[in-house]
Amino acid sequence: MTRRNCFLDYVKHGSEYPLCSLQIGAGAGYDTKIAGREWVSETTLADTIATVTRYDMVPLFNIGIPGDEELNPLLKWKVVRSIDTPEFRQKDYELSTPYGTLTKVVTETPRHGVFQSKYPVACDADLRPFEWVVDAMADGDASAITRRVAECVRLIDGRGALSVQWAMQPYEMLCYPNVQDTMLLTFDHPEFMKRMMRKIIALSDIWQEAVKAGGGDFVFIGGSSRDMINPDIFERFLTPGAREVIRNAHEKELLVYSHVCSPVEPFLSMGYYNQWGVDLFETLSPPPVGNVDSLEHAMEVLDPVICTRGNLGLDVLLRGTPDEVRRGVQAIREATRGRKHIIAASDYLFYDIPEENVIAFCEAANA
Repeated sequence: MTRRNCFLDYVKHGSEYPLCSLQIGAGAGYDTKIAGREWVSETTLADTIATVTRYDMVPLFNIGIPGDEELNPLLKWKVVRSIDTPEFRQKDYELSTPYGTLTKVVTETPRHGVFQSKYPVACDADLRPFEWVVDAMADGDASAITRRVAECVRLIDGRGALSVQWAMQPYEMLCYPNVQDTMLLTFDHPEFMKRMMRKIIALSDIWQEAVKAGGGDFVFIGGSSRDMINPDIFERFLTPGAREVIRNAHEKELLVYSHVCSPVEPFLSMGYYNQWGVDLFETLSPPPVGNVDSLEHAMEVLDPVICTRGNLGLDVLLRGTPDEVRRGVQAIREATRGRKHIIAASDYLFYDIPEENVIAFCEAANA
C-alpha cells in the first residue's frame, strides 16, 4: 500500500494503530529550512517532498491553486511598487476592473513566510469590483487547476495524499477581505454577502471538478474560530455555505480537510463543526496554543465519524527537549485511543523547530 493510500484509508476507516503525519509545508517554513533556504516563497513542492521523506511519517501535501491571471488573463495584477532587501520583500499590486481598482500589499520576511499587509477588499467601494472578479473567475479556464494538480500528483508519486487549497468557505469571500472586514461587511451588506456566497459556491463547484480531474484527494475548507466570528454569523452564514460546498465535494468523491489553528471553543462544544460533514479536522489544542479544555473533552464532543489530526503544541516542538516531545506524543496517544486520530502537531511546522524534535516525535508516534 502506498503512503497515499495509507493516509486515505486511515481517514475513512481508522486503524488499530495510530498514524503519524506531521504537518509540513503550506508556507510555514520547516521544509524551507531543510532545503537550505531562508525565503519561504522560494520553497518548491520538490523541497517539501524531500523533507517529509526524511522521516517515518505519512504526509498530506497541501498546495494552492494557480494565480488569478492563470485562471483568467483579465485578472492580471500589476506590480506598482517592489522592495527587495535582506530584511524584507514587499510588492504592491493593482487590479483594474470596469468598476474601479483593487489594491493589495504582500510582504515577506526571511524564515517567517508571506503575508498580506493590505487586503484587496476593505470598504464599500471595493464590493462591485470584487463581484466582477468572481464573475471573471467563473468565466475563466479551470483546466489550469487540473494541470497543476496532475503535475503535483505526478511529483508526489504515491508518497502521500494531496489536498488542494483555496478559500472554499463561501463566507471567507476568497480571502479578498481580512477576517475583521468580512464580519463588518456582513453586518453592513448581508444581501450582497449572500449573493456573493452563492456565486462562490458555484465557482468552487467548478474548481472541485478540476481538482478531481487532476487526481487530487482532498479539498480544503477553513473553519473560522472564536477570534474571527460570532455564533450568529456562524449559524446564518458559515454553516449553510460550508455544508453545501462539502456536499458538492463528496458528490465528486473528494474528501474534505479543515484546519483551524486558533481558538475553536465554544463552537466545538456547541456542535458547529459536527454539522459540516468534514472528513479530516485539525486541531484540538489546549492552551497556550488553542483553547480546548482537554483533548479528552474534545474527543467526547466531536463526532467520531470525523478523523482528527494533531495536537502537540508548536511551543513544545519549538522549545521543548526531545524527551518532552516524546512525553507529549504519548499523552496524545492515550487521549485518542480508540478514535480515528492522526498524531501530528497543533499547526504546520515553523522554520525554527529543531530537527531532533521532529525525529523524536516520529519515533514516539510510531512506537
